[in-house]
Amino acid sequence: MSDINPQRLLSDLRTLSAIGAQADGGVDRLAWSEADLAARRWFAERIREAGLEPRVDAALNVFGHMPESAGPRLLTGSHLDSVPNGGRLDGAYGAVAGLEVLRTMVESGEPLAARVEVVGFADEEGVRFAIGLIGSLALTGRDWQGDPISQVIASAGREVDRMLDAQQHMHSIAAFLELHIEQGPRMEAEGVDLAVVTGIVGVYRQQVRVIGSQNHAGTTPFRLRHDAGRAAARAAAGLRELVQNVDPEAVANIGAMQFDPGGVNVIPGRAAFTLEVRHLEESVVHRIVETFNTNLETISAEEGCRAETERLSWVPPARMDPAQMERLEAACQELGHEPARLWSGAGHDAAILARHVPTGMLFVPSIGGISHSPQENTSDEHLVLGARALLRGVRAAAAQIK
Repeated sequence: MSDINPQRLLSDLRTLSAIGAQADGGVDRLAWSEADLAARRWFAERIREAGLEPRVDAALNVFGHMPESAGPRLLTGSHLDSVPNGGRLDGAYGAVAGLEVLRTMVESGEPLAARVEVVGFADEEGVRFAIGLIGSLALTGRDWQGDPISQVIASAGREVDRMLDAQQHMHSIAAFLELHIEQGPRMEAEGVDLAVVTGIVGVYRQQVRVIGSQNHAGTTPFRLRHDAGRAAARAAAGLRELVQNVDPEAVANIGAMQFDPGGVNVIPGRAAFTLEVRHLEESVVHRIVETFNTNLETISAEEGCRAETERLSWVPPARMDPAQMERLEAACQELGHEPARLWSGAGHDAAILARHVPTGMLFVPSIGGISHSPQENTSDEHLVLGARALLRGVRAAAAQIK
């Protein structure tokens, strides 16, 4: 059987990276921006040039399949949007590789091509509205609320009220395979060329507020202060040790902290920060959050303050389908590579699809473990290898669709 065209794959990735390109080599295709819309038009045109039928749904997901073919189909692809000044491969690689796989099957006249569909998902990153995976959520029947969303989506030619029309296509999707860069350092450190993903971590986010007493920093002794900033800083400083005591494989982050009123000579009367916790086991995530909140209450009381917490979001862990994992593993072995089995610490559209259809995911290494950065990169050899493995996995998975 024929194999993918490496030059065409790499050329498409270079062309796509020029849409929203930044001077430092980064890519800025913020969801719903003009650059994002241009990338979707480009992707639809590539689908059309391949002799496939492009379709853009109400959530701005771009699909491509053989004309006059009917479901059920195996879906493959990833997302086309980026974080601000992000990398050229996050999402884009899986979408372009999915197109190259289906293109190859069509060109070689494989009957299984009629059972395959490619997708470029919309707004996976969630940068604009603090919620991601919007395209895949809409496809599977989930929605959200908010005036700013309606304004931006309307400017992109879509209507929020019609967003859930995207789920009408879900009945024709029998399974999903996603190819992605690892976005971390494990594969490179271990000399692994391919990895089959076992699951995608759950992600818990909460808002924390510490309330103390604003006062003059020059006239108030330490022993008489109710310093909300100090309480927040103490809780943040102990986060790593707290998490590792619960589970060394878990991770957490405090990515933003504010003191109010923020004066150089004013004791903060209020402090606010966000907490994020990730792990493959739901029970571990909740144990970390509970332990952190108990510790926060103790510290706040010691500082003469009080704390409030509010859950912002909770995306449960998603396990990949064992049969799809085995097919992807066999695909890698067919190419002479023994893949690792790794869980994903980043969120992906596969996490949403996995709750509805049998889903599998494949990783290739990230150079230096860098992602969401202009320095994000993967060798051409690994990009080609991943697409070759995806092709074989798609063939095996599509053959099981009735």
